[in-house]
Amino acid sequence: MSPLINTLILLSLGKAVFSENVDILGGNLELKPDCITTNPPSSILWRLEKNKVADFDVDFGTDITYYGDFNGRTTLNTTTGELRIVGLKKSDEGVYSVDLDSKPCEKTYSLSVIKSVPKPEISVSCVDDKTYCNLTCNGDTADAEPVKYWWKVGEGNWETDWEKILNVTRSDSKPTQNNTKYTCKMKNAVSEKESEAVGPLFKPESVPKPEISVSCVDDKTYCNLTCNGDTADAEPVKYWWKVGEGNWETDWEKILNVTRSDSKPTQNNTKYTCKMKNAVSEKESEAVGPLFKPDAVPKPEISVSCEDDQTCILTCNGDTADAEPVTYWWKEGDGNWEKVGKILTVTKSDNKSNQNNYKYTCKLKNAVSEEEGEAVGPLFKQDSPSSRWAISSIAIISIVIIVIVITSALIIGFLRRKKTTVASLGAEPETII
Repeated sequence: MSPLINTLILLSLGKAVFSENVDILGGNLELKPDCITTNPPSSILWRLEKNKVADFDVDFGTDITYYGDFNGRTTLNTTTGELRIVGLKKSDEGVYSVDLDSKPCEKTYSLSVIKSVPKPEISVSCVDDKTYCNLTCNGDTADAEPVKYWWKVGEGNWETDWEKILNVTRSDSKPTQNNTKYTCKMKNAVSEKESEAVGPLFKPESVPKPEISVSCVDDKTYCNLTCNGDTADAEPVKYWWKVGEGNWETDWEKILNVTRSDSKPTQNNTKYTCKMKNAVSEKESEAVGPLFKPDAVPKPEISVSCEDDQTCILTCNGDTADAEPVTYWWKEGDGNWEKVGKILTVTKSDNKSNQNNYKYTCKLKNAVSEEEGEAVGPLFKQDSPSSRWAISSIAIISIVIIVIVITSALIIGFLRRKKTTVASLGAEPETII
């Protein structure tokens, strides 16, 4: 047996028994008689049951006699009668008595020696369908009895009403218990030690597809979104939320609080999605929203910025902070409305002279309203009639000159070919007047 032994000392006085716990190196014991009549006594004799432990008698000198296994581990104080034993062993157990001056003292001392409990290990045995498990708190307690067993479920309190074996049932009424961990502890009079946790014992079911319920205050400035679903057999479940096209966030709980914020106008008109996730599955809901209706769009005004006489930039202006999301539409002349964007770029085109004199109109539109502005234009100056006549005249003259040149070239070519033909036949060429 290891010399490092924790001890439990049971001391008895008549029928009154009291105990003293000792937890020191080697398991040391001190027994002090309380029936000394002379100081110092002339004789002292300690016994364990009927066997002598230590003996002193002044009639035989000053030497002390120690018996058996106590020799070398025991010290007797001849003045006080106190007996000290170090390195306690299991064989030291029993009832100790003392005689002083050859008279037995009425008080006796009952000693029990136990060792500290081992660190326990939990073994798990479950039925095939994993609805019922037995957990056993194992450890060699042969020399550590009596031992009590304690159990802890998850982060709960230690319970001592349970035994060495703990029965755990998968319970629909306690879904969180099905996925928790279990720890056991051994404890005796001199020590206590706990095991490593085991679990969870039962795998959760898959999470259901969640549905979002919305509850808003009357003025629609504040809403609570709840991610609903029957998770009784799926716990523990974590809840995730996504705002619009953003990232999934897990810092939020089952209920998400949403406030209409003037500083975030686009958020007021977005959609919200929730997701449930556990150890074996994850599912997301259909999106809901927007939660808050936007304000009506204002009547827009078009600002024009032209860099030169060839390109102009038109901007459809208006305070849309509380009206988002807003779409921008443009119309050229009497054409159809087209969804373009807030800014329209217009370029002067020579092959579309009529377009260069168009007027342009923009329109703002959201889920609850639409407004169009006053038309602007034309953007580019028209050419004067005299300029157009001059250009046309130049074009006609150019065409006539080209025709004359081409005709002359054809006639000269024809005459040259004819002259060459006559010369080859030996005939006198005709005089061309």
